[in-house]
Amino acid sequence: MLLAEMSVTGYRTSVTVFEQPGGGLRWVVLPTIHMGHPDYYWAIWQRLRECQAVIAEQYDGPSSTGYAYVAAMRLTGQRAGRELVHQDIDYGALGVPVIFPDAHTAPPPEPDRRMPDIGWADVVLTTPRLAIQMAISGRDDWIAGDTVDIHDTTRFLPAPGEVIGPDGLGERDRLLLGVIREIHDEFAGEDMEVGVVFGAAHIPLVVRTLTGELGCRAAPGQRWLTAINYDEPPYLRKPSLDGWMDW
Repeated sequence: MLLAEMSVTGYRTSVTVFEQPGGGLRWVVLPTIHMGHPDYYWAIWQRLRECQAVIAEQYDGPSSTGYAYVAAMRLTGQRAGRELVHQDIDYGALGVPVIFPDAHTAPPPEPDRRMPDIGWADVVLTTPRLAIQMAISGRDDWIAGDTVDIHDTTRFLPAPGEVIGPDGLGERDRLLLGVIREIHDEFAGEDMEVGVVFGAAHIPLVVRTLTGELGCRAAPGQRWLTAINYDEPPYLRKPSLDGWMDW
């Protein structure tokens, strides 16, 4: 199953609902990237509003990684970077319970969802390295020339510095899967949706767990959201009637 896809025209990520054969609890799985058009994050937020609970990554605040990428793209004149923003999904405004399994791996949240000082320090350190990489690769070639398609069979190594358990998983993946299993054990029979919105690299493992260990299957009607579009400026892109961006 394809979960995220890059082409010469841009990058898109999927929205897939996983359900049990007998009904009950459904999982809305949204792999994300940390930079994209504002309407990309708006569409994610709108879909999460339909869920009764959400499992999200790290903390309710903007992404320092996404900010660094956007800043580097603008510094080096990347065509796609003109309209991009860093990931910033206001989970607190959803009005549903939100669980951050790996919250302790992120900086403590600041009032009003401001990026903490350590996040800004990460931006200052990361942006020059990314800008150099982009300048060497050439205008837009640093991303359009790579193949970063993600399938449910794709396997990623844990991030550098993560504690690896006996199962070979990094700490953040273990925490994420642990919360998914707990919710499944308690609410499997409930008619409800739980959103899972994490970085795309974490999602293949989530999908394999849902379809293998927990016996779920993908419901028909997988949708796609355009995060980065090289083809045309955002004001020419037409959203579909239900608010999703067509590829």
